[in-house]
Amino acid sequence: MQIVEDLHAARIEKKMDLPVVQACGELTCMEIDLADEESHISSNIFSGLNTLIVIDTNIMISHLTFIKYLKDANIPGIGRFLLLIPWVVLQELDNLKRGKILANVSQKAIPAVHFIYTCLKNQDPRLWGQSMQLASQKTQSFNTDNNDDRVLQCCLQYQNLYPQAEVILLTDDKNLCNKALVSEIKAYSKADLVAAFQKMTPKGTIISEDTSNNKWGKDKYPKKTEKSSTNRLSEIIFDMEKSLGDVLSSILETELKIAFGDLWLEVVYHKPPWTLANVLECYKKHWMAVFGQFISRSLISSIEYLYAHLCKDKIIGYSTLRNVLWESKMLLEMFSSRSTYDGFLSRALAQMNKLLKTVEEMESCKGENSKDILKSNLGNDTCEKMEDVILSEHTQTEDKSPLREPSAQENRHMEIWSVLESVWNRINVFSFEIFQKVDLSAIPPTSNMSSFQEAFMDLQKLMSTVNEILAGIQQVLVPNSSFQDVWALYRFLTNNEVNNSTKFTAEELYDCISQEIYRTRLSVGCGQLIQLEHTVRQCYESVLLDIKNRGWF
Repeated sequence: MQIVEDLHAARIEKKMDLPVVQACGELTCMEIDLADEESHISSNIFSGLNTLIVIDTNIMISHLTFIKYLKDANIPGIGRFLLLIPWVVLQELDNLKRGKILANVSQKAIPAVHFIYTCLKNQDPRLWGQSMQLASQKTQSFNTDNNDDRVLQCCLQYQNLYPQAEVILLTDDKNLCNKALVSEIKAYSKADLVAAFQKMTPKGTIISEDTSNNKWGKDKYPKKTEKSSTNRLSEIIFDMEKSLGDVLSSILETELKIAFGDLWLEVVYHKPPWTLANVLECYKKHWMAVFGQFISRSLISSIEYLYAHLCKDKIIGYSTLRNVLWESKMLLEMFSSRSTYDGFLSRALAQMNKLLKTVEEMESCKGENSKDILKSNLGNDTCEKMEDVILSEHTQTEDKSPLREPSAQENRHMEIWSVLESVWNRINVFSFEIFQKVDLSAIPPTSNMSSFQEAFMDLQKLMSTVNEILAGIQQVLVPNSSFQDVWALYRFLTNNEVNNSTKFTAEELYDCISQEIYRTRLSVGCGQLIQLEHTVRQCYESVLLDIKNRGWF
């Protein structure tokens, strides 16, 4: 308790007070990506978060082993939770590490700084850091006279940003606990939090009391059990919703500002800060007036699909999650022709690709054992409705409901769609190679045209191929299209040069692309092909002009 008292005294005497904008060590000099996005008001998104545990300095100093355990723990009864380090705590730890304020604390501050630094650098999804920008924002009707107040301000800010989540302050400073309770913030000491968790946890599950009790000891730290597929899918859904929310909110704000200027906040359907559901509802409301001006209006079906599967508490399993990731990826790729949106788009696409690969690997490993078992909204009700999910290993309850396996028809649709994906990938690779070969800026004007002819013929072949598949896709996407409209696309896909492995009939192709999810994907692909066709045509015209100027034609 001496450390807690020393830290409390240092705060009261304002020995550790610094201007919010001042960096003083490796933590406060970091670029905290997540937190920086939080300062961008519209990027505060995640509707499935249950609890945010705000960690005070004295906890990081005195109970680091417990914090390391807590970060990776799955505790039944409280749902999805995260650890949050306020900006002022990052400042204090950087200061304490240098040993100029409390010499007896500096050695304990060093491992705490290293732990937080590693988590933030690796973008650990279970530990967040408040950004300097967010800490600089004033909270209405709340004055910050000292560092205690800044910790409380952080709690209040996150209560506003995540109204669906319970914000808990974890501190051993009784004075700060009392201040928190007066400000309507739940506050626990470390011992009280452990006791509260024990009440919610089934018998047989151990939560550490304190490292000083040597319950585990240095060599008795419990080995991490292998995460169940339920927990892993839960984490993937969490990462997907956070990434999707961030990028869609950035796009939403950018496009509303372009459309309405300074009046955008008066026009927008939901005022920020937004949840993922808020953002998707804004897209639906403003689709025709804003987004339909520069991308296909038919893509509203993608927004509705994402809303239905992510915001209505539907059970999500491997196949559904894979489809949602594909839907998200293709929607974002459609926006990529418009702008990079300050890098949000490329980061989100990279994350979607990474998560999609993970899901596909998990699905292939699980095989027939995959089951739609997760709810995207991991709220308190979800934790209580055990019949809706596979219970974690803590409860050891057997689920005897029948497994949900993809039907033969669904598998057939995936096989046929994989042909379209393969064609698209080959066209992408081929076009990239051709654009490099016909780049006349890299060919000396004195070069002989014979070395260039093959590449130019390939460019013409690429243009013909893109036009042919684009015409086939556009024909089946017309309103009220019929079976007869599929033949052009079918003839292209069954050409031996295009596909000589997966065989299917025109009826099977029509049945596949008549499904809502594949029709939506086809709409996205059509938009991308239109962009590619435009690029190929521009390249062709530019090369023709250059050839004439060189006297080759």
